[in-house]
Amino acid sequence: MTTFTEIAEHYLAARNVSPAYQRHVRAIAKRAGTIGSDRLNRYLARRLEQVSGITARNERTILLSVWCHAYHAGKVEEAPRGIGKLRAHRKPTKAWTLPQLKTLVEATRKHDGRRLRSGADRGKMLRAWVLLGYECGARMGDLFAFRRENVDGDSLAWTQHKTGEPLVRVLTPACLDAIDAMLAGSTDGTILGWACGLRQASRIMRELLDDLGIGGTSKWLRRSGATHCEMAQAGSGRLHLGHRSPALFEQAYCDWSQLRTKTPRTPAIV
Repeated sequence: MTTFTEIAEHYLAARNVSPAYQRHVRAIAKRAGTIGSDRLNRYLARRLEQVSGITARNERTILLSVWCHAYHAGKVEEAPRGIGKLRAHRKPTKAWTLPQLKTLVEATRKHDGRRLRSGADRGKMLRAWVLLGYECGARMGDLFAFRRENVDGDSLAWTQHKTGEPLVRVLTPACLDAIDAMLAGSTDGTILGWACGLRQASRIMRELLDDLGIGGTSKWLRRSGATHCEMAQAGSGRLHLGHRSPALFEQAYCDWSQLRTKTPRTPAIV
């Protein structure tokens, strides 16, 4: 019997996608096993018990895309029909407030003087990460790939790895100072990437956040910056993230609880 793994390779070979996306598709295909409407429905039902509805729905989308491609290419005879829809229950998006971010920046100073294996100062790395991630809104992969050449005066310019779209952001003096402090010891010209790998960086940030007890992950830097841009000027949140669609920002990145004065409110009856 044909497996999703087999047709996933044909699907990926026909597309120009990132290595990370390839790994993601292969992992989902491997879990899903063999092709068949009943089998896929049972797989998705199991996934709903293991992961969030959003994750399960995203896996359903990928698996159906792979299957449709294989069917139209003549790789499988069975068409992808009768696959049940999944309802995803989104929780309200949360982001850090400005006071929380200031607390986070100050907390990085407790780590000043502690050295990573690369020789980088742990406190300086965390501080540069927080300030840069908040102010430019870049994804983690882009953040750790930024180099000296991306900085021109008080501006940061780069091309997003995920979308291929260019972005330019003006940075504050505090952020530029944090960047200079990291570049002073950089061994390869990167701002953050020389300090440690992404996995170790995520662990270090997790320890910092757990110690503070404010919740969230490093992804909240991106959504916090976008939320606060939106607070300052309506419509600027999605532009901060480089989104083409306003809906994506509104649904998944904006903490509307921080925009109390700008969210719809019914007139008082009494």
